[in-house]
Amino acid sequence: MSKRLRIGVIFGGRSGEHEVSVRSARSVIEAIDKSKYEVVPIAITKEGNWLAPAAAAELLPEGRDACSLPARAADRKKMSR
Repeated sequence: MSKRLRIGVIFGGRSGEHEVSVRSARSVIEAIDKSKYEVVPIAITKEGNWLAPAAAAELLPEGRDACSLPARAADRKKMSR
């Protein structure tokens, strides 16, 4: 068995896109091949503080976000089964 490569995923930061970065990091971490890579999450808070992996992992949302779109009345027939 080969040794997994350890990689860091840095996310967050002081930008207005902080939440987008957090969600993107979650997507990357979920998609990565865990048999090949050991992921170390590293967060930067909105205030610019760097967090250790254990604290950083707590900031990542669980799973993917649910999304629902309101149906237009004209589209209801297409959507029903």
